Amino acid sequence: MRRILIILVSLLVLLAVAYTVYWNVMASRSGDWVAYWAAPAPGKAWSGTYGETEVSGFPFALDVTVHDPVITWQGGAGDAVWQGPYLVAKFKPWTLSSFSFDLPPEQTVLIDDGTRLRMVALAMASGTARVAMADGRAQALHAEFVDLVASHEQNAGPITADFAVIDVAVVAGEPAHDVNIRVEGLGLAGQVAPPFEGHVPLASTSFRWVGDLASHGNLQSRLEGWRAEGGIVDVHALRLDWPPLEVDATGTLALDTLLRPIGAFRAEVVGYRELMEAMQAVGMLGRSEADMAGAALDFMARTQDDGTRRLAVDVSMQHGMLAVGPIPVMPLPPVLPPEAGF
Repeated sequence: MRRILIILVSLLVLLAVAYTVYWNVMASRSGDWVAYWAAPAPGKAWSGTYGETEVSGFPFALDVTVHDPVITWQGGAGDAVWQGPYLVAKFKPWTLSSFSFDLPPEQTVLIDDGTRLRMVALAMASGTARVAMADGRAQALHAEFVDLVASHEQNAGPITADFAVIDVAVVAGEPAHDVNIRVEGLGLAGQVAPPFEGHVPLASTSFRWVGDLASHGNLQSRLEGWRAEGGIVDVHALRLDWPPLEVDATGTLALDTLLRPIGAFRAEVVGYRELMEAMQAVGMLGRSEADMAGAALDFMARTQDDGTRRLAVDVSMQHGMLAVGPIPVMPLPPVLPPEAGF
């Protein structure tokens, strides 16, 4: 019995020593991983620079801290640059097929759109992202942000969110991605036309992006290529809770040759009258247009038990015009402004 116990203890010691050696070998190679990840390569749209790296987390984690990271995305006429004081990549030592990132509480993004340099300052209580890999390519991303604050103009208030989550997953065997986005407690900067307030309790969407964007060229050329190859966005659910407005919709979205949205949706809307009042207040609708559209939509809506009117209607986007049922509501510009160079 004593001999068996000695053998078991010896095996455990050998395993512990072997694992310690293995962990230290993996830690010693982490610098090479970071260098490979950051290096530019043909067909790669981004690259990075950084300062020192350090490894911690023994024995059950392999946490690689990258100090002073700067990630640059080359977009043709302009660049986008993300930078922060650090970035922590967290691995399980026994598998590299998935890992997570811890983001710093303060970051900046610089965007050169070809006409001017824009800076977005980001602050958050916490930000994490999990990435699942297969065959050297990312297959799924899950990102969460708590108390997010984005300041994008020097003299404008920030856009905030109490909680935001983004899920992206590759669809097996198809050039498509399933995307889920949920934002709770969205705070809007600037003036909001009454009766709306600058607080949106919930905005969420679930959709399938069909088609791949090219990995090179500026954003306009990549979108044009995606459109030409039959790219579409199949929206499974779109939810907006912004009292007094409630919207639930499903539909399909694409781009026309001028990169204007085209598509068709089926939507249920509560608070459409208030929405038109706000659009009139900011000059998107004239008084006569708002009155005529409101009367027509009232005719199509039904009154619920609580007295509110719910509109179930088809929404279309074509020839640069958004229409609710048969009623043209507002023109639709291209998704990229003409002056944008990215």
